[in-house]
Amino acid sequence: MDSKNDEATLKAYSIDGSIFTVTPSEVFSPKNKEELIEIVKSGKIITPRGAGTCMSGGPLTEHAVIDMTHAFNAIGEIDVTTHEVWVGVGVYYRDLEKNLTSKGLVFPPYTSSKDYCTIGGMVGNNASGEKSIRYGATVNNVTAVKMVCFDGNEYEFGELNEIQFEAKMQLQTSEGDIYRSLHELIGDNEEILLAAAPRVKKNAAGYGLWRVHDANKGTWNIAKLIVGSQGTLGIVTEAKLKLIPLAPYMRMIVIPIKTLTELGDVIATIMEFSPEGVETYDHHTYELAEQFMKEDAEAAIIAKGMELIVFAQFAESTQETTDTIAAHVVEALKAKGHIAKMVTQERERVAHWNMRRESYMLLKSHAPSGLRAVPCIEDTIVSIEHYGDFLEKLEAILSQFKMTYTFAGHIGDGSIRLIPLIDMEHKDTREMVFELSQKVYELVVTFGGSISVDHNDGIIRTPYLHLMYTPEVLALFVRTKHIFDPMGIFNPGKKVGGTLQYAKDHVISTNRT
Repeated sequence: MDSKNDEATLKAYSIDGSIFTVTPSEVFSPKNKEELIEIVKSGKIITPRGAGTCMSGGPLTEHAVIDMTHAFNAIGEIDVTTHEVWVGVGVYYRDLEKNLTSKGLVFPPYTSSKDYCTIGGMVGNNASGEKSIRYGATVNNVTAVKMVCFDGNEYEFGELNEIQFEAKMQLQTSEGDIYRSLHELIGDNEEILLAAAPRVKKNAAGYGLWRVHDANKGTWNIAKLIVGSQGTLGIVTEAKLKLIPLAPYMRMIVIPIKTLTELGDVIATIMEFSPEGVETYDHHTYELAEQFMKEDAEAAIIAKGMELIVFAQFAESTQETTDTIAAHVVEALKAKGHIAKMVTQERERVAHWNMRRESYMLLKSHAPSGLRAVPCIEDTIVSIEHYGDFLEKLEAILSQFKMTYTFAGHIGDGSIRLIPLIDMEHKDTREMVFELSQKVYELVVTFGGSISVDHNDGIIRTPYLHLMYTPEVLALFVRTKHIFDPMGIFNPGKKVGGTLQYAKDHVISTNRT
């Protein structure tokens, strides 16, 4: 199996959407499953990679990279009855979206980067996005996966009842070993694991062991562990996706926010009415849009001069029902002293979505001279009821660092996309980034939140998992890794084994993107 290790190739694969740079030893682009299996059986240390949009350094490695986009890009037959489809991990979401739209369906956890990311990246990171407050993250919308394991065999992992799971444990094979070992680990520690699960709507930090066994249903599903494992347990080749019908009737309301103190009450009020999505972008994004997305900025003129914009989208079975709910929300917000507007022009609705979806790319591409958009604390989540106190304490931390930062995100479920603008060429930057991260992560954990919503642990957050989980739970993560990867060949240093020093040693030192 041939690989590339020329300077241009290695440089291209040494970066992703994160603040790190790690040069791989070689890059493989398998043309089919047989070539992938050959690589796994070679015993090389390998890391799978999709589009390279990961913001945590997940696909970065000093070892071999497996580019999954040259194969594994088949879209299976879309079952319009069960609303399911098998999709290769090399498929770009944008291509899947075209196929699904023609059937009136959508894979709901799509991200703001849906025009750039692959399904494999979404599965690896447990991605989520605009519709997640109603339909959940990727893990809630993947029913099964196929994965090449350490023995070079591909196995399918999906939902099994107790009898089916017991049958798997009887197999005298590596597959049987996985089932037996995982059954023992979860069975002996189920109370500990359930207690460790963060009390927030979404979480990508650590291994989701608490999701595997559903005692109420009497089912087991190892796919619920593999989703979000960031390629550390094996190489996922396909995923079975759960689809939903496209909403035919929508209505957006927009709430301009003058001060962040309003935010908690605004979000709590909106969430009482079960919106399909609640998003935000701030004045930095709007000011950049005035320069680089002029038509959108003009259509969304309500954002001009405001600290940030919150917009909520409602989708129901009829336009009348949708509009009635949206009107009630506007009334409820106005009764509490907030400005709220129902959007009736499609051009304005699209403009708000465009600016939200492009907020990070605008910052990344057009940061002020001498600064860079730095994702390091951009993936936190706390429960809505804590928003007021949390934001007050968060701003106090940020004020210590005297930095410009931008505010955007899927805010309806508590997710906060906060991205600092930092001079990465300053001699003190490296220590400052990690000091800031430590303080923000400690605050998030104090409020019972998670340090990773859907960008996952990667290089940036793996060293901080001890803030969220006890030594006992961290030890279970190590055991989980060993069950699936006894030879340590799959994406080392992510989820377990990553160190703060390694992260510091691989931080970028330039403001150029």
